[in-house]
Amino acid sequence: MQIARIILRVSDLEASTAFWSETVGLTMISESGPFLFLDGGGVQLVLNEAEASMADESVTEVVFESDDVKSAYGELASRGVPFEVKLRPVTSDGQRDLLAAHFRDPDGHLASLTGWVDKP
Repeated sequence: MQIARIILRVSDLEASTAFWSETVGLTMISESGPFLFLDGGGVQLVLNEAEASMADESVTEVVFESDDVKSAYGELASRGVPFEVKLRPVTSDGQRDLLAAHFRDPDGHLASLTGWVDKP
């Protein structure tokens, strides 16, 4: 398991995209719904346009990716990782689904486990 992405919740996806791609110089990888994926040199920076009335005050998320996300989820759950949302599909590239489940550390920092699986 490795850190694959860091998600920043943003209020204006267009303005944030311009800043991170044009001003900072990160290359856009892809876009899917409210998500924009940028190449951060080994770790992706993902911009996620969030609703202004978002109850969750966390604006950053550390994303771990596993080649075998279902096994990693089971292993982490058995170790007591307090998943708030069970493993479920969050996006697709047409041939695969990206599964994700999220949890918080003792200080409330948001983290998630993700992994690609072939579509049934």
